[in-house]
Amino acid sequence: MAGSRYRVRDGIVVRRAPLPSGDVVVTLLSEDGKWRAVARKGRLLGGNPGRLSLFHDVRVQTYARRDDDLAVVTQVTLRGALARLADPDVYPYAHLLAELADRLTVDVHHGEPLHAWLASGLRGLDVDDDPERVALVHAWMLVRVAGLAPDVHADVGDGAGGARFDVPGGRLAADGEGVALAPDVASGLVRLVVDRPRATLAAPLPERPALWRALGRYVAWHVDRVKSLEAIAGTAPGAGPDRGPRPAVPR
Repeated sequence: MAGSRYRVRDGIVVRRAPLPSGDVVVTLLSEDGKWRAVARKGRLLGGNPGRLSLFHDVRVQTYARRDDDLAVVTQVTLRGALARLADPDVYPYAHLLAELADRLTVDVHHGEPLHAWLASGLRGLDVDDDPERVALVHAWMLVRVAGLAPDVHADVGDGAGGARFDVPGGRLAADGEGVALAPDVASGLVRLVVDRPRATLAAPLPERPALWRALGRYVAWHVDRVKSLEAIAGTAPGAGPDRGPRPAVPR
C-alpha cells in the first residue's frame, strides 16, 4: 500500500551533512533510536525546512519506497527550539552533547535513555547560568546510560584521598595503573560517574580543566574521536598533557 511508505517520527537533530547536489542528510535521535533522512534541494516541504537545524526537536514525515532506502523528508513540524543554544558561549557545549550522542549510537541504537538525557542537557544549557557544568554532567550521563562508564572501586570512596584513573581499563581505583588524580579531581570524577545528576549539578565541580581532559581521553579510547569534545578538553592530537580546556569560541 502506498500509504505505508510514509512515516512520521519525532527526533532531535544531532547532525547535518550537506551533499554536493545541495541536498542535506539529517541525523535525528529519537526515543526509539537514531535515524537519517534526506531533505531534497528545491523540494517544497510541508513546513519550513529550516526547522531541520541542529538541536531542534522536530516531527518529520518521510517517504521511502523500500525499507532500506534513505527516507526523503516531505514535511517538518517544529516541536521545540532553544534560542540560547545559538549563543557563542553555549553553542560549543550543545554541539558537544549532540556529537557525543551521535557517536554513542554508531553501532548500537540506544533509544529512550540517551534521547532523554540529550534533551535534558540541551534544555539545561538553555536556562542555566553555568552551561559548562551542565555540559560536563550531561556528557558523563550520556556515557553512563550507554553502559560505558568506568568502574569505581570501593576503595576510592568519595575520592577525597585521590585516585588513579586507568583509561584503557575503564577503572577508577585508589591504586594500581593509570593517571594519578589529585583529591579535588578524583572527588569530582566520582561525582560525575556515580552520583545522581541533580546532586552533581548542585556541586561546584572544581578543577574542571582536569575533569574535561579525563572525559576527553576516556571518550576517545572507549567511544570515538569527538572533535567538539577535543576542542573543549584540549585533548586533540598534539595537545600537551597539561593543557587546560580551549574554548571553542572567544569569550
